[in-house]
Amino acid sequence: MRLKLKGVYANTKTLSDGTKRTYYSLRGVGAIRPEPGDEDAAFHPGTPAFMRAYNKLIEAPRQARVSGTLQSIIDGYQKSPQFTKLAPRTQKDYIEHIVKIERAKFKPNLPLLPTYPLDVIDDPKIRKRFLDWRDEMARSSPRQADATLGVLRIILEWGRDRGMIANNHATRPKKVYKADRSDKLWLPDHIAAFRAVAPPEILLALDLALWTGQRQGDLLKLGWSSYKDGRLTFRQGKRKRKVDMPAPAALKAVLDAAPRKAATILTSKTGKPWGKVNFQHKWRAATLAAELDGLHFHDIRGTTCTMLADAGCTPSEIAAVLGWTVSTVNEMLDRYQSMTATQSNSAIRKLEARA
Repeated sequence: MRLKLKGVYANTKTLSDGTKRTYYSLRGVGAIRPEPGDEDAAFHPGTPAFMRAYNKLIEAPRQARVSGTLQSIIDGYQKSPQFTKLAPRTQKDYIEHIVKIERAKFKPNLPLLPTYPLDVIDDPKIRKRFLDWRDEMARSSPRQADATLGVLRIILEWGRDRGMIANNHATRPKKVYKADRSDKLWLPDHIAAFRAVAPPEILLALDLALWTGQRQGDLLKLGWSSYKDGRLTFRQGKRKRKVDMPAPAALKAVLDAAPRKAATILTSKTGKPWGKVNFQHKWRAATLAAELDGLHFHDIRGTTCTMLADAGCTPSEIAAVLGWTVSTVNEMLDRYQSMTATQSNSAIRKLEARA
């Protein structure tokens, strides 16, 4: 009989003779090995030999196991407001990376990373091991490797702020994943092509995204209760920033004419709130029908940022609409404004007027 035990992970390896062997570990503790006398017995979750070894590990007081190790910082961070106040989706993403951290080994014959004493984590030599571990993960997914090291950096910074360690040796690493989407703007021709083929329920999502510059997740949850007297007022899910803005005239006309089929503004053809996967499927279908493969919903945020800048808005004004920081706005403008001629046209007109 095989049981699914919480915190138990299996890792199957092929040995030099071609046979396969499965090794087990307990999250935050280490390897689960047979007790003396059980080496030749069946050993997998549910067998008597396995359960004896498993129970011995979990019976030891957890505080004694993790005190003075990296695991103590990981546990403390997950109980802290810095983690518990994150959006549910962000927490879920962080936990996925934390599981990778808790299962990490720099080399197969070395202990799990969370069991390392804090003085080892504080040693500058650990940085090379962090980066080598990240680079090894990057063989399969550079983006996920950067994200996992990023979560480790956040956890270590939490511990450093509390005096548990003196240094954060995972800070400011050069990323292995570089995504250049600076040429990915929804230009007027793209928007016209999309409007020509997209169904009404998808067009409403386009208008909301284009005129507000908000994330897909926030727009799918946006309720009619957030739209009152021509204004949109809501709090973003990811950063918890409040957005309070008048709906532009074009968007106001669309919203005022839209049927209110549910509590949310955006609904499927049947009038029900969108499920994330269903919406993404329908949006993707419209994108392909418009021959715009390569443009993403998220790229509309950069488009809105550029539109606002082209209209003469200051970075502070753009930040108030998009819910960004001013530094983020400036970074986005550096990336995207070169794609349109509006700013250069305006600059030359000013130059010629001064001549």
